[in-house]
Amino acid sequence: MPLHRRTLLAVVLAVLLATAGCAGAPLSGSTDAGSNAQQSTTAADRTIHVAGSGSAEARPNQAKVGVAVVATADDAATARQRLAANVSRMRQALVEIGVDETQITTRHYDIDRDRRRPRPDEEGGEREIQYRAWHAFEITVTETDRVGTVIDTAVRNGATEINRIEFTLSTERRRELEADARSAAMADARQKAQSLAADADLTVTGVKVIRTGGSDSPRPVGDTAAMATATPTAEASTDLESGPVTVVTRVRVVYNAAPVGDETTTEAATTS
Repeated sequence: MPLHRRTLLAVVLAVLLATAGCAGAPLSGSTDAGSNAQQSTTAADRTIHVAGSGSAEARPNQAKVGVAVVATADDAATARQRLAANVSRMRQALVEIGVDETQITTRHYDIDRDRRRPRPDEEGGEREIQYRAWHAFEITVTETDRVGTVIDTAVRNGATEINRIEFTLSTERRRELEADARSAAMADARQKAQSLAADADLTVTGVKVIRTGGSDSPRPVGDTAAMATATPTAEASTDLESGPVTVVTRVRVVYNAAPVGDETTTEAATTS
């Protein structure tokens, strides 16, 4: 083979070998870049999930009193008339002591027929039919120290049953307590998160998600109820006492965290 052709072939082979070597070699810094990306993702996903609870309590500033007026007669019309007369007398008496008419609301109304057993000396006789008319009310008392007065007035003026007494909070006061309870719950959650972070050589850098929970029960927590069977006389009056009302709130919080000394600013929290 002529010399110049051998020289040209050697040059071509050298170029091919150099090209193949470049294709197989990794790009400078590519491994480190991939590692850094993985570390960054891990750091972004580093979170602490905790639950916190808080409570707040106050004296009740409202009461709900359940009363009922019952009348009986041998026919439905007479039972209804007697009931209406007693209800009118009770409502008027309550208004006279300062209870607003809007605070006296109907909860149940019914007229039913009841067959009475014959008397012992009428053995073998047919059951007698009697009609019973019943009107139940809920009275809202905005001054809890007057609950006894309201009960006495209702019973002296036609009420025959005191069904339930519930000491509670007005809507505005309950919202104030719920706000205090939420603040306490968030403080509890953050304390737990900081303790967990310290055990893992981390530091809390911000809040990622907040989920708020309601009370322990669909019924507002902390309401105290009392049952009363009052038969007041001129010499005695009904006196009731209630303990504090407690509102409990729970939260679930997701905190962002970072290794100690590597704190970064995080995005604002989302609440759900």
